[in-house]
Amino acid sequence: MSGKVSVDERRRLVAESLRVGNPGNNARDLAGQVDPRAESQIELAVDEIQPYEHNPRRATNAKFDDIKESIRTSGLRSPLTVTRRPGESHFIVEAGGNTRLLALRQLWAETRDPRFRKLVVLFRPWRSESHVLTAHLIENEQRGEMTFWDKACGIVALKSRLEAEQGRTLTLRPLEDALHALGLAVNTATLGLHLFATERLRTLGEAVTDLSGLDVKTMQPRLNALKRYAQTRSSISEDDLYAQVFEPVFRRIAQQYPHTGTFSVAATCEACEVGLAHHLGEPVESLRLALRSKGERESQADPSTPVARSSADGADVDELLTRARRFADAVGISGVIQPEPQSPAGLRIATLTDGDAEDPARHRAWCLLAALLGQLEPNAASSNAPEPAFLQWLVDPDDPSSTAFWELLACARRSGGLRRQPGAASEAASASEAP
Repeated sequence: MSGKVSVDERRRLVAESLRVGNPGNNARDLAGQVDPRAESQIELAVDEIQPYEHNPRRATNAKFDDIKESIRTSGLRSPLTVTRRPGESHFIVEAGGNTRLLALRQLWAETRDPRFRKLVVLFRPWRSESHVLTAHLIENEQRGEMTFWDKACGIVALKSRLEAEQGRTLTLRPLEDALHALGLAVNTATLGLHLFATERLRTLGEAVTDLSGLDVKTMQPRLNALKRYAQTRSSISEDDLYAQVFEPVFRRIAQQYPHTGTFSVAATCEACEVGLAHHLGEPVESLRLALRSKGERESQADPSTPVARSSADGADVDELLTRARRFADAVGISGVIQPEPQSPAGLRIATLTDGDAEDPARHRAWCLLAALLGQLEPNAASSNAPEPAFLQWLVDPDDPSSTAFWELLACARRSGGLRRQPGAASEAASASEAP
């Protein structure tokens, strides 16, 4: 009977097998397993996910409390997207969502409610550091949650990532191409501002929360003019000029900003002029006169070179306000232009009424004004509205090609405009329809 199992022995074996229990469901528990090779949904404990530590948007989301309360009452409506670096045990937020993750972690710590302990997320396989940083830049840009300084620092950090991954230095044009390939539309002029700001204006950028691209664009030519003047009067290098003359001015303004809450480009540049004059041992009036005379001589020698201006004074702002209101009146949208001393242009544009917004001509005129003032939201433009980048180029006083185009426009107006010959429009249309 050695080959047979007794009834009692069989019962014992069955009982032991029943005590083993069901195997655990680990299909979605990836903390200690190999990550999926394709995009997929997985379930993770909230403690297994870390915020992306290089998130370009540094300021706390002003709507954090509202987002947290929404998650408390309704749960997480949009799943987080996560990834994991090779060799690491924790996951990171891959494309925006740091605020929602922080809210979830706080809710779990405060309530110990099982609803906040685990969540279903969209997992994407790891690609590269530059890919994750780009995804966060795009997400924050689409939500309109980044200051100029945050974006500048993010773009420069992405430049460093790309250079490390590609093993080469990226100048402006190759950098623009690389960013476009990643889905970031940034032109070389804006990239130049980002690089200049992060290299030379870091003290101001870290302190002045409302530092704008227009501020930097206004400061750069004036500081460059001071640099050229200093180098004609002494052998000081650009690095030493910023360290010894400009940087003390920036630090003083940065220290005052938390108390005043205001920043003036004109006052900053004028303080740099005073600092340079003191460094060179000459009256500031002599320095300013020399700069003004040099600008006038350059303008006379080359009409396409604009004259350097010391600042946009109150008269300029008043004239801009007057002319903007005159334009608004002419197109039938009176009242949309309002004074705004804190804005770079000294004025702002209000939203259109529903009736005016439905009128194509008035909507086009409103978009034109908003784009000119830098207040046009990306989703507010229409097919009839000019590109904001075109307007920024058109009003750039330091761009020779823009100045030359203005001269062409003035000439065209004096000659009565560029009129088509009778029938030219129909002939052009017929030609465009020809195979």
